[in-house]
Amino acid sequence: MERFDSVFALCRIIFVSICHLYMVMVFAVQRRRAGRALETLLRAEISARPRRQPPYTWERKRNKLFWENIVQSHFSDQLWIRHFRMSKTTFEKLCVMIGPYVGPRISSHRPPVPTDKRIAIAIYKLATCAEYRVVGETFGVSVTTVHRCVYAVCQAIRIKLMNRYIALPDATEAREIAQRNNAAHHIPQVYGSLDGTHIPILPPAVGYRDYVNRKGWPSIVLQALVDDQLLFRDVCVGSPGSAHDLTGQLFRHPQSTTEIKGVPVPLLVVGDPAYPLLPWLIKGFSGSNLTPEEQLFNEQLSRIRVVVEHTFGHLKSRWRVLAKRSDIHHSFMPTVIVACCVLHNLCKKEGDMLPPPTHSEPSTLQQPPQHDRQDAPNNPSTAIREALVQHVVDRFKQGPSTSSTV
Repeated sequence: MERFDSVFALCRIIFVSICHLYMVMVFAVQRRRAGRALETLLRAEISARPRRQPPYTWERKRNKLFWENIVQSHFSDQLWIRHFRMSKTTFEKLCVMIGPYVGPRISSHRPPVPTDKRIAIAIYKLATCAEYRVVGETFGVSVTTVHRCVYAVCQAIRIKLMNRYIALPDATEAREIAQRNNAAHHIPQVYGSLDGTHIPILPPAVGYRDYVNRKGWPSIVLQALVDDQLLFRDVCVGSPGSAHDLTGQLFRHPQSTTEIKGVPVPLLVVGDPAYPLLPWLIKGFSGSNLTPEEQLFNEQLSRIRVVVEHTFGHLKSRWRVLAKRSDIHHSFMPTVIVACCVLHNLCKKEGDMLPPPTHSEPSTLQQPPQHDRQDAPNNPSTAIREALVQHVVDRFKQGPSTSSTV
């Protein structure tokens, strides 16, 4: 009997285990079927939904015919110079030099502005002084795009091209310039003319009076050294218009001395009466009671100094953004001025003529007067000037057309 009970208990355990295993298998099959049914329902739901549309980017419709169809296809060199103040060949050279630094970086949903169009937008702004809004409507882009193009192009010109196109001459080149000035004006050892001009700006609200010059309009000062070919050799920008006295500081000076009338005379720069008389900076005599010799020297010296005034005139005639107040922020105007000086030298070296003036162009604001700076009577540079005076007088006694031997 006990053996029968043991067998019965064992069979009972086996039966329960089999039933449990069966139930597990049944539940697994049911879960699998339920999962497949749910997957089928989800696929049907997803397929029934409409496809997702690509993100919508709003863009105002603008007329883009000026650059794409008119300028690139139908502009002659005369029209290029009239609208962009440079020839098409010079513009293409500029694109090659700074194109890699102003091109589009990361493409957005809309097509990026091509590199040549970016540069053209900036050049057009500098050449015409048109408002950001007007330039944007002309090229079919937004005001923000115009702003970015102007800033990017001017920064690239200043960083990548300034040292290439604006550089002080070395001693050899300075002597060559001095020889040309001596042959034309009979004053030796002069390789450049130094002067300053006021550039109108939109002044800041805080510190407005610091930028107002003697003529009553806000400006910053551009000081430049110019050679006889009307090329900028050194520029210094940023002093507020209220700064009355220019310092006349250069980073370095070419060294070459010639003895004239027993006085060692270094290579010199000519400045107006507002500058101090320095060993490397010569200026004319001030006052009304001048001797005939001093008057003759002043006349010859002014013929050299007038070159820098002509250069400023050409600069503002070519780049009208420097001739009147523009909507460019005052903190960025020094970069714009340097970029215009670089472009001036580029156009001069490429042989681009100045565009003819039109009646619609704004007139340049009248420059503030410069006051004469009185030099100390014991200034050691006086001996250099006196030696040059004697040289000029002797040359004119011999005849002004006599060739120079100095």
